Amino acid sequence: MLYLKVTDLKKSYTAKKLIDGVDCTISKWQKVALVAKNGAGKSTFLKLLLDEEHPSDGTIERREWLRIAYLAQDNRLDDTKTVRDVLYDFDVDGDREQTVELDIAVNKLNIAGYLDQIVGSLSGGEKKRVALAKVLMGNPDILILDEPTNHLDLTMIEWLEWYLKKSHMTLLMVTHDRYFLERVCTDIFELHRGKIVAFPGNYSYYLEKKAAREEHEQQQLHKLKQVYKHELSWMKRAPSGRQTKSTSRETRFDGIEDRYEDNKDIMFHEQAKLVLSIEKRQLGGKIINLHKIKKSFGEKKILAEFSHEFRHNERIGIIGKNGVGKSTFVRLLLGEEPIDNGKIQTGETVVFWHYQQKDIQFPDDKRISDIVDNRKLLEQFLFPVNQHHVVANNLSGGEKRRLHLLSILVNNPNFLILDEPTNDLDLVTIAVLEEFLLQYEWCLLVVSHDRFFMDRITDHLFVFEGDGVVNDFWGTYSEYTKEKEEVVKKKKNKKKIVVEAEEESSTKKKLSYMEKRELDLLMKDLLTLEARKDEINILLNNKDIHYDDIRKLSEELGKIIRLVEQKEYRWFELQG
Repeated sequence: MLYLKVTDLKKSYTAKKLIDGVDCTISKWQKVALVAKNGAGKSTFLKLLLDEEHPSDGTIERREWLRIAYLAQDNRLDDTKTVRDVLYDFDVDGDREQTVELDIAVNKLNIAGYLDQIVGSLSGGEKKRVALAKVLMGNPDILILDEPTNHLDLTMIEWLEWYLKKSHMTLLMVTHDRYFLERVCTDIFELHRGKIVAFPGNYSYYLEKKAAREEHEQQQLHKLKQVYKHELSWMKRAPSGRQTKSTSRETRFDGIEDRYEDNKDIMFHEQAKLVLSIEKRQLGGKIINLHKIKKSFGEKKILAEFSHEFRHNERIGIIGKNGVGKSTFVRLLLGEEPIDNGKIQTGETVVFWHYQQKDIQFPDDKRISDIVDNRKLLEQFLFPVNQHHVVANNLSGGEKRRLHLLSILVNNPNFLILDEPTNDLDLVTIAVLEEFLLQYEWCLLVVSHDRFFMDRITDHLFVFEGDGVVNDFWGTYSEYTKEKEEVVKKKKNKKKIVVEAEEESSTKKKLSYMEKRELDLLMKDLLTLEARKDEINILLNNKDIHYDDIRKLSEELGKIIRLVEQKEYRWFELQG
């Protein structure tokens, strides 16, 4: 069923066309990712869909009854209310199913500890999690998520990925998390040069087709270059060397030259690689030695006798739930936080640079070229020449982060600490950054929730387990999660054997009469719900069905799906 249709949509700011003739549709149960470079118009496109901006031209057709929920990057919550009032702003007794589902989200997103706090007192990350829980439970027809994984730890991200993948929600999502794109999305919309190019498939399919397109464009550019060189040779001849003066051919040359120069610049910036051609900073034999480091805040242990000797070209990822001490560990290395016990020895040649997760603000009078005074590097990091004199504070959030990151990299640190470096960066910039870091020869410490980035960049992980425990895992994040899954699987198998042995014993625990009755009723309810779900799907496939009936049936189907999940969960609990 078609939810919305966009036709020849255009949006300009002065002479700059961000959206230039977009055509696309979104249908029920699609899970769409919107990808583009920073500054290409993703946020503008979302605002147009949400009716927060008015188009310069074109149309957006929506179902009259369509409800759209939006998770923005900025806080849109009521700062005067408590978290509980913001989330549970419905009739609890009248909607028990929604309450149960919300309770699960509150637990998974680690919100339960501050339900009675005022929203205005929360950190940016805490507000983001509250806003995420609210939109997930709103039962909208279309859910629009703008960077939903920012400020979530890896456990929360994996839960959100699982939740969105299994749900029947219709999604439009902007995210740089490539595993999300791969596992959740059914379609990729690329905002490319002002237009939407739709790819029906996951992220791997998109990359394959994009590579084929870029290869074709390179071939076309090569052909255009040959024509340009031929015509340029003709133009350079002395007038006497030409048989006749050809005004039309000169005019045609001007058009060919413009096309060649425009396409050459576009191709360069879209396929740039970052190569920092600056003098390398030396790093001595002694880097950082940590010997039995202890750190606590009151009763809360951060490190319990942690030791490690950093070596050349070591690439370490730091992972763990929010609040277990990852940021404290970084501050200890930098000497910004005192240790309780132990010893930290830092080599004399070590030069730290720390890219932090914070709002980026530049001096009001500084232009891009004042922040990084190197035209070539700016171009390689996707800042075209015509942008170099733009005031830095006028850049988008993602562009500011990109410029700030480049300003750190050009100082050529030999111990680079990156705290959530991919937040607010587009996929093109992340790929450029990855290529640079893969060539980086010194020590690298990365705190990130971007699983794909961690898999590519790091060699081993410091896993902060909590209560002062830090395990050193040699391998990628994917290998770490696979090993964890194997451990859980073994525990489940062991538990199953124990349970089976207990059931065979005379002292085994049996279900009570009421539990047996509940189990029977659950099975009957599940059969009834599944039958009704099949009936609704048949009715929805009827092309003559009225819009009002579609809405009612869709709402009923959503409730049935949530009921089935809850009853199945209880059934498995009773089954043991």
